[in-house]
Amino acid sequence: MVGSDCAVLYFHGLPGSQAELCSFGPAIAANARHFHVVARTDALVDGDSSGYFSRLAEQIERQFAGVALHLAGFSLGAATALRVALFLGERVARIDLVSPAAPLQLGDFLGGMAGAPVFRAALAGRWPFAALTLVQAQVARLAAQKMAGALMAKAKGEDRALAADPRFIAALAQSLRHSLLEQRDSYQAEIRAYVGDWRADLALMHQPVRIWQGSADDWTPPAMAEALAAALPTRPQVTMLPGCSHFSALRHYLSERAA
Repeated sequence: MVGSDCAVLYFHGLPGSQAELCSFGPAIAANARHFHVVARTDALVDGDSSGYFSRLAEQIERQFAGVALHLAGFSLGAATALRVALFLGERVARIDLVSPAAPLQLGDFLGGMAGAPVFRAALAGRWPFAALTLVQAQVARLAAQKMAGALMAKAKGEDRALAADPRFIAALAQSLRHSLLEQRDSYQAEIRAYVGDWRADLALMHQPVRIWQGSADDWTPPAMAEALAAALPTRPQVTMLPGCSHFSALRHYLSERAA
């Protein structure tokens, strides 16, 4: 349970948006009505990503002064939540990570990740990645629904049912437009930061962390969650969700833990 005196800050995935919290129906959305979705573009200065995480922490400090913070991050948003928590320090009472994207350098994960082409482009350099996201943005502008359907075409585990749910596909399409059109700069900045080696940051994390991971996840594989837990000083418990994949793990978390 989340204390009433604690602000819950939600870091959506990439691509992602506030629509994630409403993509599983009104009952589950009601569980997350107290979540504050962190606006990340404001932390960029003229598109410059240097100091991005510290500025994002300063933004949160101003907005939630004097209130204990509970961070919740999904997928690539989990990586951002961890790196922002470094700058928030003792203000953070708890961190929940769902389907978390851990540093790629913790293991040989890339070949088993559905988003590998995006990460490989980011690893290749700023301009190859910019070219890819430009193409992605044009597709999102013209055919976001079809793009969402294509992303879910090879869904695993319980994500297969979500792939057949028009409400979920519509929310995913909204997230694609949000990240690739409205917030492309922060989308690019965070992914470039993600593929860099940030393992050293993990050793500095001392806030309580909990991890929820789908056993059938092919976006952030279970081995990645286990490696992340082993790299954190607090040695968080990993709750493995049998049959869940990437998005269905988020559905489970919002159903069971967010209320």
